[in-house]
Order: sequence, then C-alpha cells, then structure tokens
Amino acid sequence: MAKQLLAIVRGERIANKSAKGKPAYARMKGLMNYIAYGRYEDRFDQETQQRGLWLDHNGNPAAHEETLHWAKEKVHRYGYEHTYQLLLSTRYGGLTAADFNHVLRQGSELSDVREWRLMVHDDTDNQHAHVILLRREKLANGRYKEWQQKMQTELEQLQAQRHQERQLEADMTPTLAAAQEYDATPEPAQHQGWEIDL
Repeated sequence: MAKQLLAIVRGERIANKSAKGKPAYARMKGLMNYIAYGRYEDRFDQETQQRGLWLDHNGNPAAHEETLHWAKEKVHRYGYEHTYQLLLSTRYGGLTAADFNHVLRQGSELSDVREWRLMVHDDTDNQHAHVILLRREKLANGRYKEWQQKMQTELEQLQAQRHQERQLEADMTPTLAAAQEYDATPEPAQHQGWEIDL
C-alpha cells in the first residue's frame, strides 16, 4: 500500500524576461495578483477581498502593493532573472505562517534564497501556502529536486506533528470537560450530628 502524503511541494520557474530579452516582471505580477485576489488583472475595487495576507521571510505582514514593489525592484533594479513560485500544500491543515517560513528556511541552504513572500490560503479543502522567491541564476535540476525534497520532508514532519498535537488535544477535551463538570457539581450539604426522624 502506498504511503499517504501529508504534504506536497510543487513549483514552477518563471523567466523574468520580455520577448525581446529585457527584464520584465509582468508574468510575476499577474501571478501575484492571482494569488492575492484570484484574478490576473490588476484592477480591483474596494470590495474585492484578498485571500490572505502577504508575509515576508520573517513573518512580517506586507500590503499587496508593497509586495509588488519588492518583486519589481528585484527584477529591474537588482537583476533577478528567475522567479520560483512554490505551492506548499498540507492534507490536514492547521499549520501557521511561521511553520511555512520554517520549512522555507530549512531549504535556504540548498536554494541560496534568504527572502521571499508568502500567502497562506485556508479557503480550500487543503490548506496551502503560495511562495514567491527570486534568484539571479536558475537552479540546476538536481539542486532543485534536492531543495524540493528537503522542504517536502520538513513539511511532512510538521504536518504529522501538528496533526498529532490536535489529536491529543481532542482526546483530552472530553476528560477535561468531565473534570470541569465534576468540579462544578455542588457537594452535598454536610450535617452536624445524627439525623433522627421522630
């Protein structure tokens, strides 16, 4: 019987170049709009809700416009030619943004990427995080697979740990409720001496 995966790490690479070979971040911008709003275009009315909050590699929140500016600067000012878009998906959910950041930090030695932007989506059947990372050079295929596997292993371990914690908490809840109910039950009145019905 095949092992049931608790988590999945998938990715794709986007070249930050126009058809003429000049730096461009239009595809990445469309992707980031899609992650945030579910649409590739960049016209949103005030009623359009984001699907989550952009967070940086330290877990600090960032506005959508600020995140787009970060990506544009990486491409046009600093010459980052490759964007990696990762999807970190979990079977049971319950992970925090800090958990996803932990997984990405574990892969940093292999990817040589120390900063990124991520957004956690909890509005589907399986919790997942979208991550945008940029590199100046493309990762070699072997290195990419090693990076992916490292994050997969870390995510699997965290998902198993969090699932076990929730199971333990669920198992303890009826016991705690019963103990609290017992504590709340008034004790029978204590009587002094003998009670004799005459």
